[in-house]
Amino acid sequence: MTPPSLDVAIFSYNRGAYLKNCVESLQRNMPGVRFTVYDDGSDEPGTLAYLQSLGENVRHMKSAGEDRHGGYYNNMQAALDATQADYLLMLQDDLQVVRPFAQEDLSRIHQVFEQSPITVFISPLFMKGSKRAYFQQRYQPDAGLRCYRWSADPQESGKVPQKYADIAVLHVARLRQSGWRFAGSEEANGALANTLFGDMVQVAEPWVFYVPEEPAYRGRVLTFGAKLAVKMAGNTVKSFQDMSAQASVTFAQRDLSVYPFAEDFVDTVDPTVRKPYKFNAYRTRWLPLILNKLELLGRRLWPR
Repeated sequence: MTPPSLDVAIFSYNRGAYLKNCVESLQRNMPGVRFTVYDDGSDEPGTLAYLQSLGENVRHMKSAGEDRHGGYYNNMQAALDATQADYLLMLQDDLQVVRPFAQEDLSRIHQVFEQSPITVFISPLFMKGSKRAYFQQRYQPDAGLRCYRWSADPQESGKVPQKYADIAVLHVARLRQSGWRFAGSEEANGALANTLFGDMVQVAEPWVFYVPEEPAYRGRVLTFGAKLAVKMAGNTVKSFQDMSAQASVTFAQRDLSVYPFAEDFVDTVDPTVRKPYKFNAYRTRWLPLILNKLELLGRRLWPR
């Protein structure tokens, strides 16, 4: 039997150093996997130079609007339309592949999909240590398929991440057969998935996580607070150390009562980065956080 195939789509905008970190981590830990960068009209010189170095692995997309996510969901649809693989891993440029991805990992994903015919989205992400109680209350281990399944009160009003998340492994054929078209927000996609599919599954051995303290774009621009935070923190990628092959094996053999929180298994290269990890640079200091909130409030009250 032909093994299942996997493509990777990476979505990028004006964060060249982060994109480079993402791509290089992919090449180290998922060698041979085909990837395409969907760039949403970057114009920052360093980002453009790196995109050019990737050659045919880049598709230059024209943003469909100036909303919070730019053309992100249109680009996701383009990636889904273009792939010829069985499964498609969706990544953003501020993510890092933090451990070796083995054939066993792909086989387990395939097994989950095969035995869960209404499953379309599988999360490859480590869980956030800042939300320990949330994940432990809402996900329960499935020892048979070695994954975690949503188990919260069905009356709970969250469709994200119960049904959908932007970062996921997608079952391409099932999405196409359903006539799926990405909506303009994560919440709207969660609501759509709720009408079509079963719950999203969380892998037991994730291999991807968000790089901490990254510059967060809103409406395709950085707020003054976000720019200030980056300067205060130092304009460098707070990248992770790769998990060793032996550590990865030990991780895969652990009891599922030990949840895969990133802070418990993955360390940053810079030891001064604090845990639990924070994922927008402006959240690490009070002044940038306040300035960011004030600017976003001003945008809502006085739109251009």
